[in-house]
Amino acid sequence: KTEYSQRYKEDKRLPSNPSQYYADDWINLAQFLLPSDISNLKQFKSACSILKISNSVEYKKVRKDYPQLPSKPEKVIWNWTNWYDALNIPRPYSYDELCSLVRNNQITSLSEYAKFRVKSKDPRIPVKPEEYYKEKGWTNTYDFWGIPRPYQVKYFTEDWKLWAEKITEFLKVARGGDTKAKDLCEFVREYIEPNELGKCPLEFLTRKSTNIQSMLNLLEQVPVTRKKKWIYSINEFLDWVILNYLIIEDEETGEVTHIKGAKNPLAHINYNGESNFQSISETNKLALPYQYVKEGREWIFPADSITQRLNFSDLAHLHNFPADWVLVDDESLLDKKDPDCVFKVEDGKSYLWLPIYWTYTYSLMQLPARGMQIVYCDSGEADSEVADFKNGQVIWKKNKTRLVGLTVRQAMVSKSGKDEFGVHYTSNKTKFDGSGYTIPFMPIDLAYWLVKLRKWQQKYNPIKEPTSWTDCERTNLNEVQRKQKGRNCFLFRDYQEKEPGTFGGRLATRLAAALFFSAKNDITTATYRGLKYSGVIEELENNPTVPLSHFKSPYTPHSMRVSLINAYAYEFGIPLEVIMKLVGHSSIIMAIYYIKSDKTGANLREKMKVGEKEALSNATKTLRSFVEQQRIEECKSQLVGSSVDLLNSLDNSRPASNYLFKDFGICPVGGAFCSEGGCPVATKANIYHPVPAGYLGEQNCIQCRFFITGPAFMLGLAATFNEVSLAVNIQSYRYSQLEQKLDTVAEKIEVIDHQLYQLKTSSPNKAAVENERKNLVDERHHLNSEIETRAKKLDLYMSDMNAIHRHIHNCQDLINHPSTNSAKALQLIVPQELNVSFELDDVSYFHQLSEVCENAELYHSCSDDQAVTRRSQLFDKVMMKNGMQPKFFLLNEEEQLAVGNQLTELMLTRLKGWENVDRLMNGSLMLKDLSIDHHFNDKVIQELFERSKPLKRIS
Repeated sequence: KTEYSQRYKEDKRLPSNPSQYYADDWINLAQFLLPSDISNLKQFKSACSILKISNSVEYKKVRKDYPQLPSKPEKVIWNWTNWYDALNIPRPYSYDELCSLVRNNQITSLSEYAKFRVKSKDPRIPVKPEEYYKEKGWTNTYDFWGIPRPYQVKYFTEDWKLWAEKITEFLKVARGGDTKAKDLCEFVREYIEPNELGKCPLEFLTRKSTNIQSMLNLLEQVPVTRKKKWIYSINEFLDWVILNYLIIEDEETGEVTHIKGAKNPLAHINYNGESNFQSISETNKLALPYQYVKEGREWIFPADSITQRLNFSDLAHLHNFPADWVLVDDESLLDKKDPDCVFKVEDGKSYLWLPIYWTYTYSLMQLPARGMQIVYCDSGEADSEVADFKNGQVIWKKNKTRLVGLTVRQAMVSKSGKDEFGVHYTSNKTKFDGSGYTIPFMPIDLAYWLVKLRKWQQKYNPIKEPTSWTDCERTNLNEVQRKQKGRNCFLFRDYQEKEPGTFGGRLATRLAAALFFSAKNDITTATYRGLKYSGVIEELENNPTVPLSHFKSPYTPHSMRVSLINAYAYEFGIPLEVIMKLVGHSSIIMAIYYIKSDKTGANLREKMKVGEKEALSNATKTLRSFVEQQRIEECKSQLVGSSVDLLNSLDNSRPASNYLFKDFGICPVGGAFCSEGGCPVATKANIYHPVPAGYLGEQNCIQCRFFITGPAFMLGLAATFNEVSLAVNIQSYRYSQLEQKLDTVAEKIEVIDHQLYQLKTSSPNKAAVENERKNLVDERHHLNSEIETRAKKLDLYMSDMNAIHRHIHNCQDLINHPSTNSAKALQLIVPQELNVSFELDDVSYFHQLSEVCENAELYHSCSDDQAVTRRSQLFDKVMMKNGMQPKFFLLNEEEQLAVGNQLTELMLTRLKGWENVDRLMNGSLMLKDLSIDHHFNDKVIQELFERSKPLKRIS
C-alpha cells in the first residue's frame, strides 16, 4: 500500500485512493494489484511479493483465494526455473560447501552442528543435513565431519555395497565372524578401494592380473600376530567367494570349472612357514569354444536343412554307427516310402535307424539348458495343437490323433505368441511344484528336427497314453515331486519304451564324434582310438560301420554347456541362433493389448495408448497404499512371484519398509538380498547364488527369486522388455557385421582348400598357399572369438527378455483366469469383462525407438539413453530431406525426449497410424506427397517447435 501511495502519480489515470474510487467493485488491495493473467516469471514473482508468499506450501494455501494464480506454475509459466528463483529463497549450500564449513569449524557431532546453525543464523544451513543431502552426496556423519569411518560393513559407501553384501553373507557362516569383520573391512578400505581393484569380489577374483605389492606393504606395517590373523581372514573370505560364486560344477561327473579363470591372488601369502590355504581345485577340462559347438551341431544336422528340406534319410554320415540301429521283428511296421524311415536288411533281418540320440545331442548343442531338462521334454502328441512346417515356417495344426486333449500345451516346440514359438521345459531345477517353464524363443533349425522326431516317434515308436511321472524309473525326483509332475509324452523316449533312457554315455560319445568330424585338421577337439583326424580319416571313410565308443574328447557335455552360458551360469540362457533370428528382424517390441466386450457382445481389440497406460499404471499406486497400510493380504491374490512359497509367506505383519517399489514390480526384501536371489547352490541346500547380472546390472530384480509383480505392473514390465529389446537390436547389428566378415573368410578358406587339392606335393606355390590358409584360419578363430564375446553379451540381455516374458505371461493368466477363491478380493486392475493379452510385434526401427522414448517419460525405471539420440538423428534427417533446417541437434537429451515425443504423437494423429509415419521416416513418403486432409506439413512442424518450451529458450 505504501509503494502504491508513493508511485501512483507515475500514471495520471491511477486514482490516489482506489478503494473509494472503485467502491462498488472493490475486494481488497491485493486483488487490485495482482495481474489478471500470470504467464511469465516476472509476473509470478510480483504476485508472490504482493501476497507475501515465501515458500511453496504457503503458495498452495494462498492460491485458494486467488484464482488467477496458476495451480501448477512449473507447467504454465514458460520461463519457469524452480521455486528458489521464483520466491527468492536462499539456496542451501552444496554438500561439498557445507562439508568444508563444518570441518573448518571442527564440528564432530550433530548436537554441535545444531548449536553452530543457531549461532550462525545462516539460512543456507539445512536443519537435517542427512535428509536434505540424501542422494546428493551424503554417506554418513563420519565422512561429513571429515573423520575416518570405523571398519564396519555398515559404513561401506554405495560404490562398494557389493563387497559389503558378500562380507555380510560370509560372516554368517564363518567361525568367529565378528572378529573377522574388521579384518575384511580394513582390507577393502585400505587395499581394494585406493587401488580400484573392483567394485565387487567377483570382479577382483576374475582379474587377469593383480598387483599385490600395496597389500604386502600394509601387512609389513603390523605385528606378526596381527599379520597372520589378517591374511588368514582375507584368504578364508576370498576362497569362500570362489567356492560359492565362481565355479560351475557338473552334478553328474563332479567336474569343476572356474568362471573366467577365477583365482585368489593372495592365496600364496603365508608367514612363519605355515601352509597355504586349501581351495577347491579346477577340473582340467576347459570350456569348449562356441565356434566348435556351432560347427559340431551343423555337422550333425546341416545349417541348410530347412531350405534343402532334408530328411533323416539324407543324413548318410550318421548312418555308419551301429549303436543307432535296432532289430525290427515286424517288417510291415516300416514305411519304405517315408523319407524319414531309414532301414536296412542284412542276412534277412530288418534294422531301423533311430534318430532319437542324435537329435538329443543336437538339442543340447543348441540350448544351454541342463541335459536332464531337455531329455524329459514333451513331444506334444497329446496336446490339442501340434507344430508343423510349411514353406520353411512353423505352423500350428489341430491334433487329430486319439491322444488329443490328454495334455495341455506341454510340447517342447511351444506356441508363445503371434507367429512365435519357443521351448517348453517340463522340469525346472529351482521349482518342484510340477510346473515347468517356457522360453519364448527357439532356433527354427531345432524346431524343424524336433517336429520330425515327434512324427517319427508317433509312427515308429507309438505310445498308448501319456506316461505318468510316478511310473518313471530313471528320474531323480522323489515320490511327492513325481506326483506333482502329472503326465507327459516324452519326446526322447527310448525305442519301445515310455520314458527316456540313460543318455549320459550316449551323449558323450556322439558329442566326441561330432567334434571329431567337424573340426577336421584345424584343431584336435576329439580323437578316434587315440588318433587324430588326419591319422585315421581314410580308414573311417572306407569303413561302413564305425563304433561310437572309440571316440573320446576332453570336452564333455558339461564343457559344452559352459561355453553356451555366460560367466554367471544363467538358468534361462538363450541359444545364439535366437540372436541371429533377431538380426533378421528390424526390431522387436512387446505390445500390450486388451479385449473389451461391447454391448453387442463383439470383441474390440485395441492397442493401449499413452493415456490408457497412465490410467492403468495408477493401479500400482493403489497397491502401494495398501502395502503402506500393512494390508497386503487383501491384494495378494493380484500378485505373482518367482517363488510361490515367498509369495504365500507375505502377510500384514511384514513392515511396509521392507517393500521396495519399482515400475515393473516389488522387491519384498528391500533390495538387500541380491546376493541370495539366484538358484540354489545345490539341490536341497538352503544356500543360493546371487541373482544373475543383466541389463539392469547386479540388482537384476526380474531374474531374482524374491521378486514379485502383478497385473498392476504389467505395463512397466512391457516397457522394460522393449528397452532391453532395443539393446539387443543395437548389439545384434555389430554381431551381424562380424558374421559377414566370418562368412567371407570361410569362403576364402574353401577356395584355398580346393587349390591345395589340385596342387601337386612338390609344387613351389604350395607353401605360400598353405601359409595364406593358416593366416585365414587364424583370422577365423579371432572372428569367432569376437562373435562369441558379442553373443554372450546378447545372451545376457536375452535372458532378461525371457524372464520378463514369463512374468507378463503369469500376469496375463491371473487377469484372464482369476482364481475362484479370490473373487471377493481387491481388484487392482481391469474389471471382469476385460481380458488382457500381449504380443511380440515386428516393427520399424523408428517405432521401437519411439516406444522406448515414450515409456521413458512415463516410468522412472525406464531409460532413454540408447534411444533418444538415435531418434533425434532420424528426425533431423527427415527434416533435411523435406527442405527444413534440422533442429533436434541443438537440444539436450531431456529436451529431445519431450519434443520428440510430442512430434511423434502429432504425426500418429495426423497421418492416421504407424504405416504412414514409418514411410515418412524412411523417406518413401515426403511431406509434399501428403494430402490436405492430413493437416501435416512443414508449417505444422515449425509451429510445434515454436510452441515448445526448450526452443523458445534457444531462439
